[in-house]
Formats: sequence, C-alpha cells, structure tokens
Amino acid sequence: MNVIGKMGKRNTQKAKKNTKENDDDSASNKEFKILIRRIVQKTKIAEGELAIYDILRCIYRNQPISTKKIGQYTKLPLPIVSKVRTMLEGDKILKRDDKGAHYTKEGFIFVEKNLGLSLKHDLKCPMCKGKTVVFDDKFEKIYKRHKEIAKERPSVNTLIDQSFATPETATYRATIMADRGDLEGKRVLFVGDDDLTSIPVAMSGLCKEIVVADIDERLLDMIKYFSKQNKLNIKTIKHDFRNGLPKHLVDKFDVVFTDPPYTLEGVKLFMNRGIEALGSDGVLYLAVSHKPIDEHIQLQKNILAMNFLIAEMLPGFNFYEGTEIIGNTTFLARLVGKNLVKLEEKSDKIYTGQVKPVLRYYKCQKCGKIYEIGGKIKRIEDLTCDCKGNKFYMIKRSKLKD
Repeated sequence: MNVIGKMGKRNTQKAKKNTKENDDDSASNKEFKILIRRIVQKTKIAEGELAIYDILRCIYRNQPISTKKIGQYTKLPLPIVSKVRTMLEGDKILKRDDKGAHYTKEGFIFVEKNLGLSLKHDLKCPMCKGKTVVFDDKFEKIYKRHKEIAKERPSVNTLIDQSFATPETATYRATIMADRGDLEGKRVLFVGDDDLTSIPVAMSGLCKEIVVADIDERLLDMIKYFSKQNKLNIKTIKHDFRNGLPKHLVDKFDVVFTDPPYTLEGVKLFMNRGIEALGSDGVLYLAVSHKPIDEHIQLQKNILAMNFLIAEMLPGFNFYEGTEIIGNTTFLARLVGKNLVKLEEKSDKIYTGQVKPVLRYYKCQKCGKIYEIGGKIKRIEDLTCDCKGNKFYMIKRSKLKD
C-alpha cells in the first residue's frame, strides 16, 4: 500500500475513534442535562438551571464546603440548597463528610466535562471579600465598641420580619457610607433600624444629623440610651411606616438607610417613606434578601419607576444572626435618585407572615416533643418546652390555609 493509502487507512481509523468520542461526549452531555432538569423539577427552584450550575461551580471551587456556606455563596435559600445537595449525593456526583460537601471522583470528571469547569479557586479580594471597603483604625475602634453595645439588643420579633445584622455588618455599612461621601455634613434618616446601624454611623462623627424612626420601642429605647451614654445625639421617633412620615421629617434628609421587610410590598412601602424623607432627590441605601429571578426583576422595575439609579449592588454584603432560611445574608444597594416618584401602595400586608402564612413544626432537642408554630403559638422565640428545653430545630413546614 502506498503512503496515501496508509494515511487514508489511519485517517479512517482516527475518524472512527473521534466519532466514538463525540458520541460518548454527546451521551454524557445528554445525561447531564437530564440530571439538571430533574433537579429543577423536583426542587421547584425558581432560579432554574442557572442556580444548579452556581451550586456546582461553588462546590468545585470551595470543596469541602458546608450547606450554609453554599447558600451564602450562591444567595439561595438553605432549604433549596439542601435539597439540591441531597439529590446530587443520590446521583453519586457529591459526597459529604464532617467537613462538608465535595465531589466524588466520577462527579468531578462529570462536571468538568459537561460544564467546562477548571478554575479551582475564587478570585475575590481576601481583604474586603466583595464589600469594596476595609476598616481603618477609626472604624476598627468603632467596630470593637459596637460589638459590646450590640450584646444588649432585645430578642428579635419575627412577626415584623426582624433579624439582626451582625455588629461587623453594621460597621461596614457605616464605613461604605463614609467612603461614598454619604455621611460628611449629611442629614441621615434610618427607616427602621433593627441592626443599630445608626450607632456606628453616629460614632463616626461625620453627620450633621441622625434620626431613627422605628415601630419597636425596645430598640428605640436602647438607641436612645447608648446615644446619651456616648454623646452621639441620635434622635428617635416611634412610627408605623404603613402611615406616611410625620410632616417634620418630610423633605429634610440627604441620605436614607433602610433594611425593610422581606416582601416586595414591604420593600416598596419602606422606600416610599424614604422618598418622602429625601424629597425630590438624594441617596437611599437598601438592604434586601436575594430573591428569585421574577421577584428580583419586579424589585428592579420598582426601583427604576421611582427614578432611582442602581449606582451599586453588592451581593452578600450584609450578614445576620440567625435567619438561616435566607443563608444569613442579603445584598446592599446604593441608589441615587432624581425627581423621585412614590409608587402606589396596594396593601398594608407587608410582613412575610401576612403575605405567606405558614405553619412550622419544631422538635425539642432535649426531649423530642414537636410543636406547631404559626397557629396559637406565633413565634418560635416564645416557645419553651414542657421539659424546660429551649433549643429547637424545624422538621417541616406547610402553608397555612385561610
């Protein structure tokens, strides 16, 4: 056989081999897509296939990693992350030990082949961790002082969607506001201040005026006490934001900070109060939980309809004590407004328990007795077991029928 004939034979053999490899790749990719679709259908994850890819990539870069850390990284609710992880374990893609979730050997190859993953670490700044700011000596001292003050907070009232940001988060908020020029010589209103962010802001000594309006007298009394003790000059006003702002607060402020209820109607209502305080223009800081795509799109539409520019959006900026259901984290947005417009308030049902009432079932860690929360007993914080145990974990939840 001549050289051309030999080359032809080799090329034929190579073509057959390539065809087989392509067939194998095609079969693997088809299997992968079926797997992803099945997980989306079973978990009913609103974010769809992209959310599963985010989870797979997160584990690839950070394994071994806990479920809580996956939730914080992907901004997905922990129950969803837990379901996805369990299904991936059932398919032998993942396995888990006391250090967290990581890939099986086959799973590692499977995702590399079908997702093209190769970057085995994150590229986030290790200093600021995505916050874009770090504490200088001044704010480091404020943080240390605020840690001690925050220990005196009352228990959370989950009926009004309270959850307390960590002292570090509150100080980071003050730091970024200072860095962006939103404290020096400014009048600042806090539309609600569960997190006591007003205290590190006041400790900076940069503001012209600081006012806190909130419905919870316990928090207002605490802010008032520490303001007097530390000569911070924070003014406090009790107010239910379902009503318009008092006239003496309207069009008086340069900057507003709010960490509103979790519902879209709650966010809109608190932002409306912020617009009343700002008047025609100003800066509004908004801390909101990461939402499913449809809800997030509606939130962005509301923000734009109010004539706010989303100048900055920092995912995972805020961390909270508890609130595992949202992965203990929310984003922080800096909104700059011009010719601001309030939106129609369609309902005064602004808290999660009003909009999406559910029954939760908790088991006592000490004796195992199960309690229903959301009916006669409204809050887990109000529960003490007959055995005197006070530690519980949720075992299931269901929608509350009218």
